[in-house]
Amino acid sequence: MTKSERERLFLDLFQNRRSSLQRLCYGFLGSSQDVEDLFQEIMTNVWNSLPSFRGESALNTWVYRIAVNTALVYRKKMKRGEELPELPDAGISAHQNLEQKERLAALRRAIASLADQDRLIVTLLLEGLSYKEIAEITGLTVNYVGVKISRSKQTIEQLMTEVNHGGI
Repeated sequence: MTKSERERLFLDLFQNRRSSLQRLCYGFLGSSQDVEDLFQEIMTNVWNSLPSFRGESALNTWVYRIAVNTALVYRKKMKRGEELPELPDAGISAHQNLEQKERLAALRRAIASLADQDRLIVTLLLEGLSYKEIAEITGLTVNYVGVKISRSKQTIEQLMTEVNHGGI
């Protein structure tokens, strides 16, 4: 890969994957400052690894794998016992009613309460990745990804039901 090809590919990745990678960072961390730091670390690792990309997996899967590994290492460095992240309200318009905002906040809390691996899988699913892509990124089997998604959906549903009935 020439320097020009590497720069072009990196710029394309940066422009087209920025939002989804930042959402992944929010899923791991929550804080705006930390998210930007983690995102920069991910992009540095992508840049440094580009020459070794062999095309054995899809480029998108390869980038997510770097992002997940970087986020896991980054999070281990952080202090233990930090509160789980509250995701930003990027998708809420000023005209949505309070009930919708409360349901969305409850959904975010439910997702944030999942175990790290389950939260990662749900985040990747919400980004539109297939079970196969999620399996490649996480190192799990496709069937186990399906099991984890099913269990996570049940847990989220249960938590949301409790919210709707005043339990939380």
